[in-house]
Amino acid sequence: MGRIFALLLLPLLLFGGSVKPFKWNNGESLLTFLERKKLPLSIYYNLDKDDQKLTEDIPYSANCQMVLDNKNLIRQILIPVNDELQLQIYRTPKKRYAMQVVPIVSEQYTETLYVPIQTLPYDDILKATGSKNLASEFVKMFKGKVNFRKGFQKGDPIILVYTQKYRLGKPFSMPEVHGAMVEINGKQVTVYRHTDGRFYDAKGGQYEKFLFKIPIRNPRITSKFTKSRYHPVLHRYRAHLGVDFGARPGTPILATGDGRVSFAGSSHGYGNTIKIRHSNGLTSLYAHQKSFKKGIHNGSKIKQGDIIGYVGSSGLSSGPHLHFGMYDGSTAINPLSVMKKTTEGFSGKERKAFIAIRNKMDRIFKKALQSKPIRKPYLNFHETYYVDSETFKPKPF
Repeated sequence: MGRIFALLLLPLLLFGGSVKPFKWNNGESLLTFLERKKLPLSIYYNLDKDDQKLTEDIPYSANCQMVLDNKNLIRQILIPVNDELQLQIYRTPKKRYAMQVVPIVSEQYTETLYVPIQTLPYDDILKATGSKNLASEFVKMFKGKVNFRKGFQKGDPIILVYTQKYRLGKPFSMPEVHGAMVEINGKQVTVYRHTDGRFYDAKGGQYEKFLFKIPIRNPRITSKFTKSRYHPVLHRYRAHLGVDFGARPGTPILATGDGRVSFAGSSHGYGNTIKIRHSNGLTSLYAHQKSFKKGIHNGSKIKQGDIIGYVGSSGLSSGPHLHFGMYDGSTAINPLSVMKKTTEGFSGKERKAFIAIRNKMDRIFKKALQSKPIRKPYLNFHETYYVDSETFKPKPF
């Protein structure tokens, strides 16, 4: 980044200042936030279209930071958009406010968790790790396959292999589970994440009971999901938290799965948008629509394959297309990772890749069953940090 974007926080270190953590309000837009903090709305309107749309994906309850100087003047605000990028609002040397998208500095570690069941798997994993996300992920993975309220005995082992990101020594974002095993009365039930992001059993059968379908006929992907990419020409960070399908205006949009409409309305960035809450806890989003199908409104009950609207280019759109998003809570995930495969099982190179993943996880499971590793507690840093806008590295206050 050029020095024009640099946030000069050295005076704060010399003359005092403070960092105030806060959580993003559920449903609050960036424009509303700026108004509430008495910051100029030009911060938003000076962004390009892609970054304006990115502000609509701020997770609710995101852990944000506000840096104040000794006169209680806002010098910097950090707002995470996902686990890789954050919005940085900062005061320039010319005493104006600006905003840019910068990477989140983090470390990640792959960990193996061994937990003997004492009460319920969710409670036991939560007690061992302090991570509600990891406990919830485990329960979702085995839902419909294992009844954890009966059938198991105290001491039956749970093993999870996962990658967790850490920010300033503390875990953040959703963990990425690579494989999991539970042994009930001597019988092992296993699940493996393949390279496509989906979970499968030992025979290669797709594990997810609730499967989605592509929301448009004859799909043509024009932009894929990505949490972060660096544009080599613009020298800026980008993200696209959904999948774009190119289509003619008026092309019917189909519900990806059964559910209920949680939002049907308009936003500045996504234009005419519908959100559907599904029974497995995920929410699908359909943006830039020309119009909704007659009768679609908040609370409408939807079946998979129902027409819910029509392709358009409303909102911040450069042409007719469907922006299709998928969210776990308020966290954007790759929609294609939960789509139903056109064919079951694996063949050829894909089968070899899956077998290699399965064998590696099985070796880890076997080793963990033998060694029964005791998990070390998460690191816990008490220092306060800010992010230097030139190096993007955390520095102590």
